Amino acid sequence: MDKRKECIQRRSSLTNSKRIEKEKAITNCVLPFLKGKIGTYIPIRNEVDVYTMFRDKFDLYIPKMLDDTTIAFYSDHEEKSKGPFSTIEPIGIQEVKDLDVILVPVVGFFGTYRMGYGKGYYDRYLSKSSALKIGVAFDVQETNFDIKPTDIKLDMIITESRILK
Repeated sequence: MDKRKECIQRRSSLTNSKRIEKEKAITNCVLPFLKGKIGTYIPIRNEVDVYTMFRDKFDLYIPKMLDDTTIAFYSDHEEKSKGPFSTIEPIGIQEVKDLDVILVPVVGFFGTYRMGYGKGYYDRYLSKSSALKIGVAFDVQETNFDIKPTDIKLDMIITESRILK
């Protein structure tokens, strides 16, 4: 089994009660770093759900796929529709470019490098952003993988038990 599938399987194997407990610990660790305009995501495929906890408390911005290589962030208050890969996206009226913090979904992580689903959307976006880049993941998603030159090192990865910097 490849590393992505293995990490997704481990993430998906968490019971609902364990998941809720771990997500609460993660959101509590993330909270002190949140300020200003916050980019985040609406979770799919059992990703860590920080969205539900923060959507009514902060000024959130959600990614939308613009084409086969590009994402942009738009206000969470915009109307949403179903996007590619079963994502929920804002319809995309006014792009926001000056995010202060970006909470990044993680398939797997190694140090402060993240493995995503393999298309490079976040790496391309993050390479041009000066925002604080925080990956959120469960401990069970940690794995070794080869870091490519296009992989962007995050400022930190926060799990239920630690903050990696």
